[in-house]
Amino acid sequence: METVPSAVLNKEILGRLDIEALCSLACVNRALRFSVESQALPSLSSLHLSTISPDGQTLIHILGRCKALCSLTLNCLRLQDHSLCAFLTPRIRELNLWCCSSLSYQILASIGHNCPNLRVLMLELADKESPHLFENNLAIMLTSCLQLESLSLKIRGFGVEVDACAFQSIIFFLPITIKSLKLQPVLERDAFFLIRRVGRNLMETVQPPILTSSYYSSFNLRSLSLVLDVITDELLITITASLPFLVELDLEDRPNTEPLARLDLTNSGLQSLGSCHHLTGLSLTRCRYNHQGTFKRVNDMGMFLLSEGCKGLESVRLGGFSKVSDAGFAAILLSCRSLKKFEVRSALFLSDLAFHDLTGVPCALVEVRLLWCRLITSETVKKLASSRNLEVLDLGGCKSITDTCLRSISCLRKLTALNLTGADITDSGLSILAQGNLPIMNLCLRGCKRVTDKGISHLLCVGGTISQSLTTLDLGYLPGISDDGILTIAAAGIGIIDLCVRSCFYVTDASVEALARKQPGQEKSKQLRRLDLCNCIGLSVDSLRWVKRPSFRGLHWLGIGQTRLASKGNPVITEIHNERPWLTFCLDGCEIGCHDGWQFHESGFI
Repeated sequence: METVPSAVLNKEILGRLDIEALCSLACVNRALRFSVESQALPSLSSLHLSTISPDGQTLIHILGRCKALCSLTLNCLRLQDHSLCAFLTPRIRELNLWCCSSLSYQILASIGHNCPNLRVLMLELADKESPHLFENNLAIMLTSCLQLESLSLKIRGFGVEVDACAFQSIIFFLPITIKSLKLQPVLERDAFFLIRRVGRNLMETVQPPILTSSYYSSFNLRSLSLVLDVITDELLITITASLPFLVELDLEDRPNTEPLARLDLTNSGLQSLGSCHHLTGLSLTRCRYNHQGTFKRVNDMGMFLLSEGCKGLESVRLGGFSKVSDAGFAAILLSCRSLKKFEVRSALFLSDLAFHDLTGVPCALVEVRLLWCRLITSETVKKLASSRNLEVLDLGGCKSITDTCLRSISCLRKLTALNLTGADITDSGLSILAQGNLPIMNLCLRGCKRVTDKGISHLLCVGGTISQSLTTLDLGYLPGISDDGILTIAAAGIGIIDLCVRSCFYVTDASVEALARKQPGQEKSKQLRRLDLCNCIGLSVDSLRWVKRPSFRGLHWLGIGQTRLASKGNPVITEIHNERPWLTFCLDGCEIGCHDGWQFHESGFI
């Protein structure tokens, strides 16, 4: 490396590496460390740290050398306001802050004061303070960031007050430059006021009698995403009337009780979407978070009207349409010829018949997700396999999926993600997958009770493409997985960086030892980044010794909830934390990364 000209080294080599690769390279020798610290880090314009949860000291050590950052993405699980404020500068154009469990609402005002040139802001906060305090700080931020184009604000928690008050006054301060807006949570009545105000401002800026998209440059909202208490016809009609140039619409509701007939979504609401002629992305879901309800007043006719009015849709996501049958869903598939992403959740009457004619029409599908659709069988998968461009296939909860469709799946040469949660597949089926030329990176076999250690051996030891490409593997809730399966993963799963074995009761300390001893001894071999051992009751406290240095060199997140390891105040965990301040322990049973549930943690993290 000493013979490489410094200009080539810095621009063509170091300039193409991410922060983790740069840090690893800096450990090779003094010359490379000097180049990384003096040239690469100071010239870094974008930094993405969402997979690790740094504390304040670690963040200072990393960001202290990054003087040219314009884009910053952080997992703020262990960060306080003062740790972050030092790195908020006028140079920042994009700021994404995830899992802000300890940040106060004051951070909004700090962002406004220090980042006046901000274009993109994504902020995920915990509901811990007064909604009025949130409103005041939000107003300061919005009136300071006058060039903001994309705003995503999520407040996570149980706070009823926040649900009622958080975004009531946002419209008074929203910059006119906003093109994309995402808010969670917001009441339907507040959403009405917001949409009507935006629509009125938009219409006031348009003087010519013939309205075209070129005139909508002042308040040009193109993407709207809201998590509401209820979705109604009146809301959809208001959206289509006020925002005719909307390109993406994402609405989710979480009703506490069954909505009244006049305060619910019906076929008429879906019909009104036909007025949005530019709409390419549509998501309508009813979440069972608070109440086990569905869109009971929408049937096949509503889907017929939607498919006729919105033929330009490229992405469709529908959840909770319990009265829609195969005919309604088939209308979407056959009418929207540019459809690339199709997702349906909890459709009681969706069966193989909806996909019967799929092979007879041109198919542009790239991503298909059919979640908890109990009538879907392997026949649907065989039809979907005709779409050779398919990259994501999610069949989570479709329990009638069997080995018979896996040969069809193995022919999908572009498939990178496959979810078979709860499917009735066997070890023989995994052998078929392994023999195909599948570049699968993300594979979920959670709850596939007939999969055993032998199946994992078939999957990884045959020498197929999947053994080289696989980076994320979920084996949760598999009674047939024991130490033998984990030993196979440690030896043959060279690219796996995320591994979930939660509730695998026959996994013991020997598995942790095998994973800890895994060394990057060959090309493309990687270290584990995230490991979920939640509810692995076969583990003893002694297995924690394998988490100490020098084992698990790349580990960022470790889930040990509901195990003997999860004793709060355990001195061994404290010792490991002092050795590895970037390693997050989750003691509360979260899924990998704590992306859902972090807002409820108090002392569950170290």
